Amino acid sequence: MTPLAAAGRAERVTTCVSLVVGPLLMSIGDLLHPEERMLPAEQIAIVVDHASRWYTAHLLLFFGMMLFIPGLLGLTALTAMVKPVVAYAARILIMIGTAGFAAIITGEMLASRLVLDGVGNAAPISLWTNLFMGPVVVAVGPALVAFFVGTFMSAIPLLRRSERLRWPVALIVIGVLLILAEILSAHVVLSQIGNIVGLCGSAAVAWRIARAEADGSELISRQAIA
Repeated sequence: MTPLAAAGRAERVTTCVSLVVGPLLMSIGDLLHPEERMLPAEQIAIVVDHASRWYTAHLLLFFGMMLFIPGLLGLTALTAMVKPVVAYAARILIMIGTAGFAAIITGEMLASRLVLDGVGNAAPISLWTNLFMGPVVVAVGPALVAFFVGTFMSAIPLLRRSERLRWPVALIVIGVLLILAEILSAHVVLSQIGNIVGLCGSAAVAWRIARAEADGSELISRQAIA
């Protein structure tokens, strides 16, 4: 095996592992996630009652998001086979969005740590207000939007051009839409379902990649690439 071929195989293996492990950790974290409220005082009251569970859930979400990065890059690499320019733009937007999600998750972890350290409710409420209703959200909000836009940009060419990836990618899109709905509505059950649906889709993509590697078949037909 040449060095180039070995590097390509290592990239495919990393992508497949990432597509399973990252969403799996995120799904477990979201299943542990306590309920959410729109009002900061109500939300902090829930965090106070479930501080350890809140912290553990967001820790799993954080590591899951970080471990999902190679898988996300692998998905955009598949998109690049049919739409190189779209894939390049999607890759940039998704990475910006990942940074935005990491910032939000870290802030939510910090709120639970303040509660666990016994500083009272005033500091966590102030943190929550500034994170989701103050100037910080103006900076971080566009990054979150970039993640969703980049994901849809990456998915659409695969939905249109790849028969073998169509339904797995469709599951990922449905999962992402449910997560977006949860962010807008604060109904945790939506993101819990969304993460599980997304996990099924990304695991199916990983399976397709592994099968194509094993039998030498094509994930995207030459006619679709042409």
